[in-house]
Amino acid sequence: MGLRVEGATLENPVGFSAAGVNGIRLMIGVLALMGPIVWLLKVTRLNVEDLRIARPPQWSPFFCSILFLGIANAGNVVGALITRLTGTQSAPTTLPDGGMELVLAFCTLCILPAVGEELLFRGALQGLMHPCGSVAAIFGPALLFALLHMDLAQGITALAGGIFLGWLAERTGSILPGMMLHFSNNCIAFLILYLQAYAPGMAVTGIELFVLLAFPLAAIWLLWRAVTQQGFRFSDGMHPGVDISAVFSSPAYTLAVLILLGATIWQSVVPA
Repeated sequence: MGLRVEGATLENPVGFSAAGVNGIRLMIGVLALMGPIVWLLKVTRLNVEDLRIARPPQWSPFFCSILFLGIANAGNVVGALITRLTGTQSAPTTLPDGGMELVLAFCTLCILPAVGEELLFRGALQGLMHPCGSVAAIFGPALLFALLHMDLAQGITALAGGIFLGWLAERTGSILPGMMLHFSNNCIAFLILYLQAYAPGMAVTGIELFVLLAFPLAAIWLLWRAVTQQGFRFSDGMHPGVDISAVFSSPAYTLAVLILLGATIWQSVVPA
């Protein structure tokens, strides 16, 4: 961008249209997510089959959707409280009012993360850790997924959601259900962002409160019924493996966590 227009950046896209900027963001996102997957397939024991891009033999879409959205929105509430208590503020995301700019923004914020992040974290990384046992395969990628957001409030939601999506991939043997749930959550967030910019304030507040409260309460109720009446257990379908501390204390994983944790703290304490 700087070569084409002097001084142009993604933060200050002088000389570029909104559609052009969103197109560049989409291209960067695709390369950033697909590059590591290709690299892992080339240099590690990971195979295409380990990505688990297959139709799940059986799962409960309604139960899992409500449970995931409940967990994600409970994380949003905790993240908002942390933001309020610490006085930190994430950079606001602005959306165009329509046209190709809005379509590209939707692809960048909703479709790409749902497909690409699930392929990388629940597909490649979890598939690579799968032989170490379900606990390591679920929690290892989930922590990296949370830290890669480089935002404390968003990281809380990402960690909770990542653990659930990791469990779902282990339980069903497929990342496709996780893609669907991830996409649904992104669409709700996208809709709220759009309404915040272009709808009456009171209407948006009502919708936000409904989403933040209704999904967690519904998730608690459904989970209680599943546990007490159907004998549901999260441990069903999981397999044992190595001591999880062996994975979390490995040099490569520890270095990745420390770098991302340092970047997250830096983003939180250093003013923009």
